[in-house]
Amino acid sequence: MASKPKTPRMTTDQQSVLNVRHWISSIVNLCSNNYLSHITLTPLKIKHCNATAPSGASGSSFSRAFCETQYYEEGLVFGDVFHTGMNILLEYLNKTTMPENKQLLFVLEKLLDFINGDRSFNVCDPQEIQNLTEIELALLVSNHLFGKLATSSCYKVDNSYSTTRKKDQCFCGEDSCKMTGQYGDTSVGNVEVWHGNLDIIIKNDLAVKSLEDSPCSLDEKSVLSRNQQIIAQTIVFSFLQKKEHPEQEHFLTPCIGIGNSEIIVMFYDSEHDVLLESSTVPLFKNKYSCEFSYAAILVCWFTVNYKFLCTGLPEHLKGSKSDFFIRANGKLNVYEENLRMGNVCSSHSTEGNFFPPRVKCTSFLHKQEKILLEMLWHLDNESGASSDVSYSNPKN
Repeated sequence: MASKPKTPRMTTDQQSVLNVRHWISSIVNLCSNNYLSHITLTPLKIKHCNATAPSGASGSSFSRAFCETQYYEEGLVFGDVFHTGMNILLEYLNKTTMPENKQLLFVLEKLLDFINGDRSFNVCDPQEIQNLTEIELALLVSNHLFGKLATSSCYKVDNSYSTTRKKDQCFCGEDSCKMTGQYGDTSVGNVEVWHGNLDIIIKNDLAVKSLEDSPCSLDEKSVLSRNQQIIAQTIVFSFLQKKEHPEQEHFLTPCIGIGNSEIIVMFYDSEHDVLLESSTVPLFKNKYSCEFSYAAILVCWFTVNYKFLCTGLPEHLKGSKSDFFIRANGKLNVYEENLRMGNVCSSHSTEGNFFPPRVKCTSFLHKQEKILLEMLWHLDNESGASSDVSYSNPKN
C-alpha cells in the first residue's frame, strides 16, 4: 500500500504564535472589505487606446502602448476570484484537511513548504535590494518566490536582458544561487495589433512585467498602476490563453507587475471583456528586510497557480465592461484568432485621480472571514497575545 503524503502542519512548534497570526491575518485581508487592510480588485474602463494601430505606427508595440482608463466606482476583494484557493486554505487551517485532488494537494504543499521554510534570501546588505533595477528585482523575485510557489520552477526571460549578468546567475548576489529559468524568445501578439516581448513568462501560463518608476502626484495611485504597457500585455496574453486553451472553464488571466518593492496583479477576461487591477502589495516585510511579506506570498501563490485556484469573475462583475471590444473594433478578430507566442517581430500613465472604490464582499467571503476571525480570537485568548486586527468574538 502506498504511503500517504506527508502533511505539513502550521503549528506553534514550527513557528511562533505571532507568525501564525500574521499568516491568518493576511488571509483575512483577502476576504475582508476593511478598507484599511484589504487587497482589492478594481474594474477599469478603457476610454482611449491604440490597440488597433498598424505595424510601424506609434503604439503598435508594447513599448509604445497607449491606454487611457478610468476606474469603476465599485470593486471587489482579491479572494473573490479565487474561491477554490480560499476553500483549500480554510479547510487546511480550520480542519487540517488536505485536498484529495493530487494536483491541488501539490499546489498547497508548495505554499506550506515555503511558509514553513525560509521566506528570505541571502544578501550581505538588505539595502542592496533598493539599488536593483526593476528588471533585476523582477528576476530575483521570479527565482526566489514565483518559481518556488508555482508547480514548476521553470520560467523564460526576454533574451535582451541576458547581457546584464551571467546567464545562470541570480540577482540576489549569492554566488551559489543560480537561476532556475532561462533566457529566450518571449514575444507575443501580432504585428497588426499590440505585440512585443514580455519580460518574463512563467510556464507559458503567466506574464510578469517589470515596471519603471515614473512621476506620480501624492493623490494618485502608486506608479505601478500608472503603467500602460502592463494593460496591453495582460489583454494580449488573455486572448492568447483563450486561443491556446479553449477548454478552460474561464478566461480570467493575470499578469504580475513588479516595481519599487511592490507588486500589482492585472487581470483581463477575454470572454466577458472585464479588466481588473489590484491594489499594491508590499513585496517585503519592511524596507530593511529580505523576507517576503505574507501578503505577497499569498497573492503570488494564488496568481502563479491561477489555473488551479481561480474561479473566474463573480457574476456581479461581468457587467463591468472595459470596452476593449469596442476600442479594438475592426481588429478584434486578430486578437481572437491570430495572436501567437514566439517569433513575433516588433516594428505613460492612465489619466485621472484614483479614489478607492466601494468594495463588495460576497457571502462566500463573509463566511470565510468569520471563520478566520474566530480562529484569531481563539489564538489570542489561548496565548494572551494582543491583536493588531480590530474585531470582536465572531460568535457574538
